Amino acid sequence: MGDLGKRKEPEEELLTSRNSVLGEPWIPIYERKVDFDAHHFETAMSNLIRQPNINSTVIMRADILKENIYDPQEGDTMFVSKLIHKMPEFPSVSDDPSDVILHRNLDDVEFRSITLENSGIKLNPKCQIVRRIIPRNPFKDHIINQTCLVLSSQGAEEPLKANDSVLVVYIPHIESKEEIPYYLPPVYGVGILYHNSNLSIQYLPFGYQISTVESGLLKGMDPSERPIRIALRLLQTSAKHSLGAKTGYEKRVNHDIVVPKIAFQNRYISLKKKYSSKLVENWSESTDPKKHVFEDLAIAAFLIEFWILKYEAKKDFEFRDLGCGNGLLVYILNSEGYKGVGIDARARKSWATYPKEVQDNLKEQVVIPSILLKPHPAVAKMAPHVKDNGRYFSIQEGPILKDSEGSLEVKTEPAHGAGVSYYSSSSLLHSSQVCTTDEFPENTFIIGNHSDELTCWIPLLGFPFMVIPCCSHSLSGAKVRYAPRKKIAPANGKGPAQAAQASTYGALVDHVEDLAIQLGWKVEKEMLRIPSTRNAALIGTAKGSQFTNESVEEAQTRVLDILAVSGGADGWVENSIALMKKAPRNH
Repeated sequence: MGDLGKRKEPEEELLTSRNSVLGEPWIPIYERKVDFDAHHFETAMSNLIRQPNINSTVIMRADILKENIYDPQEGDTMFVSKLIHKMPEFPSVSDDPSDVILHRNLDDVEFRSITLENSGIKLNPKCQIVRRIIPRNPFKDHIINQTCLVLSSQGAEEPLKANDSVLVVYIPHIESKEEIPYYLPPVYGVGILYHNSNLSIQYLPFGYQISTVESGLLKGMDPSERPIRIALRLLQTSAKHSLGAKTGYEKRVNHDIVVPKIAFQNRYISLKKKYSSKLVENWSESTDPKKHVFEDLAIAAFLIEFWILKYEAKKDFEFRDLGCGNGLLVYILNSEGYKGVGIDARARKSWATYPKEVQDNLKEQVVIPSILLKPHPAVAKMAPHVKDNGRYFSIQEGPILKDSEGSLEVKTEPAHGAGVSYYSSSSLLHSSQVCTTDEFPENTFIIGNHSDELTCWIPLLGFPFMVIPCCSHSLSGAKVRYAPRKKIAPANGKGPAQAAQASTYGALVDHVEDLAIQLGWKVEKEMLRIPSTRNAALIGTAKGSQFTNESVEEAQTRVLDILAVSGGADGWVENSIALMKKAPRNH
């Protein structure tokens, strides 16, 4: 049988019945043996202090208000944030007086302390931080300030050795356990200790100076009780990230490059409070309401804060959401005072649930870029009276498009039981069911939110844009898998560069970015904080200096060149029209 019949013992050991190496009144909760050094732990904890959301899904972020780094030789270094005496702002929540942001003692920004009088380890202060914890729902959970202390067995100015001891302590600026937010354990302080290759969680109870009652309560707790479960979670997270620091883990995704995190998250909290409950409760689609509602609220929050940075006022632009699907993003943006329209080949059930002014901004149309229907720019220049390229497009699905004068199609002999429909370029250019983008105002900003077949087209339409690639399609609308573009030089500097390993999604994002660059856009890239793995946003609002004075004809010729190099767009018109009779995708 060997080891097959043995049960693996849990790595964590419950210590509540023992005395703490930090001495009374500290209470050890959990401990485990670990395979990393003191400096790995300190590196990981420095990151966790700044990102407490890693430890708790209830927490959104921490704003660092004040930081003091000890240096006995050079003198202490103090940083004070401009946020220290400023209340967090959550714009345009609602007019309901019951919508109150919960918070405690935010004016208390002084460093708090702990007792180590009876500690068996001599620990010296290295760093003090006051952070402000912002929960995901500050209408339900309190915003608080919290002191974070870093201490070590080495002097503050000396580098850590492998077996040194390091203690990180969290102290909320709260006066009693009754005031502690739900997302924290009900104790005065939490210690995370690295000592003798062991990692442990230590609690310092409220009232430890005058009473042993709280100590007795903590020691008598069952492992299933919340304070003990929180300790286990803290231990596991700290160990995991410390081991990552040892193995050289590097974060592959960087957020908040284009829009500041605080502005985005505060806006998101506001929009979520204002819209989420009603939208989830009244969801009429077959898709998961929570995923779609919270994702589109986050995208709306990002766009609003981005537009605040780029435009002076809401009246300076209009948006067009191409492939708008359920229209939720259009509803949110319209409701927030942004003028714009959503366009999709198929109406959704949700459209009928929105206010009439939003319904009027949702258009059931196929998007066919006019460059596929109009004459070549050189022909148009020589023969201005020629308005279309004279092409006809055949559809096997039978009659689909109509206009005010009746059917646009010309039927021929039945094919496989259905009549073939023919559409001319001229009729499509004049059809009310076709969006060519020529009718968009000059100040249009295009949104492509998981817009499938339209994804690669959006940077080529000539308007400022944000596109979030999802499913991989070519410019003809056909499904395609793009090859990775990135090259990695060999470590020794010799030999040819090798193609990097990239996911199918990563290759799609790179391809869309390359298309935008070829058309002259200066592309900004943001990994959005949305509940989706398809979260790369590519943004273009300005072109490079060599393209700023390019004429319309030159830009159109450049698009045609891109089409030629990319394999052309044959099939786009037919595929787009056929979409009107297909069931929409559920994403």
